[in-house]
Amino acid sequence: MELKKQNKFTKQEHNTYLPLRAIHFIRINLVGGKCAHCDEDNTQLGWSLSCDLDIETRWTSGHKNIDDCMKTFQLRTWRYQDMIEWIPFDRLSEVKKIGEGGFGSVYSATWLDVRETSSIIALKTLASSKENNNDFLKEFKSHMICNINYSKLAIYGITQNIETKEYLMVFQYANHGSLHKYLRNYFCTLIWKAKLEILKNISEELEHIHSYAGYIHADFHSGNILQDQQDEIALYVADLGLSRKTNEKVLEGEIYGVMPYVAPEVLLDEQQFIQAADIYGLEVIMTEITTGQRPFDGRKFDAKLGADICGKGLRPEFAPRTPICYIELAKKCLDSNPKERPDAFDVLNTITNWLNKISGSDDNEIKKQFLEADKVIKTLPISKHPNEMYTSKIISTKLISKTIKGIYLL
Repeated sequence: MELKKQNKFTKQEHNTYLPLRAIHFIRINLVGGKCAHCDEDNTQLGWSLSCDLDIETRWTSGHKNIDDCMKTFQLRTWRYQDMIEWIPFDRLSEVKKIGEGGFGSVYSATWLDVRETSSIIALKTLASSKENNNDFLKEFKSHMICNINYSKLAIYGITQNIETKEYLMVFQYANHGSLHKYLRNYFCTLIWKAKLEILKNISEELEHIHSYAGYIHADFHSGNILQDQQDEIALYVADLGLSRKTNEKVLEGEIYGVMPYVAPEVLLDEQQFIQAADIYGLEVIMTEITTGQRPFDGRKFDAKLGADICGKGLRPEFAPRTPICYIELAKKCLDSNPKERPDAFDVLNTITNWLNKISGSDDNEIKKQFLEADKVIKTLPISKHPNEMYTSKIISTKLISKTIKGIYLL
């Protein structure tokens, strides 16, 4: 379609769905100024917030709650690239299952109406959507709030599988998969500077979730951190199915998660998930980055393990000759007392400082520790647990407490 220089398009073009938002972006707004449809000033280059094309095109998902939810976030969108839309399932091809989580399946697909440089996207089922349970939109809302507040993982909208009737979120596709998968593939060649860059990006994403969105992730482990490479490696924190606002309460007695990454105060049900619990999970990931192995690989994730974590202070081990400064930071974040743990901003600042020292021209103690650690020959241990062990499951906090008290002999 040839671009027109004038700031208008025909009524026929306006009512053509494919690709409606791309037409709006390219034909109307590249020239800047006012939007031809609503005659209001563009809020940013290529986007007019007040121009609501969906009223004219009369789209609907067929589900009022979805329509209302999406419309609410559409009206809060300031940039074209953040726009969400209802995506008809017949506009997706080559749908393939690529993963199974604790709360839904993940697929890759080709989007025929691509708006980015790649047509490959990811789909994740929204739990309970087949049962018409209105709570299934909770995860989508959490992702949208975090996305609006500077989360980097792009969300394109919602679709519905026409055969299963399940609703799915449509995401940016991360071609390196989870952080755990990335470590398994590249662990033996990663130098410490690259590892610290990974941790810097993780802590920055977590800081945005905590400070800007006001959320707790509540399921923070290496399977929920995605790696993507186009021109350079990018990292995204994903899977907000268990996330909640900082003041949101949940039922007591049972929690969901991957036990080795769950903070001891949560396992004991002494305290609800708070942001400090995410920090505990972050530092379990720090140990994983040193070894290339997920925590407590080979042990049963049962009440006995929970009792050892909470009662005996059991923690994942570090690889030999891990820099002392790194271990000291991780141990602070693994403290049994959540008040003694640093926040995500402090962790980000510390890691950024290390990277600056490593890149500096002077010989300093921090730089020396990490360069010496790079001389260690890295070997990747064989995984004893299948991947399914590290998906979120129900955890009985009452059973862990009883085990610690010796009521059950395991």
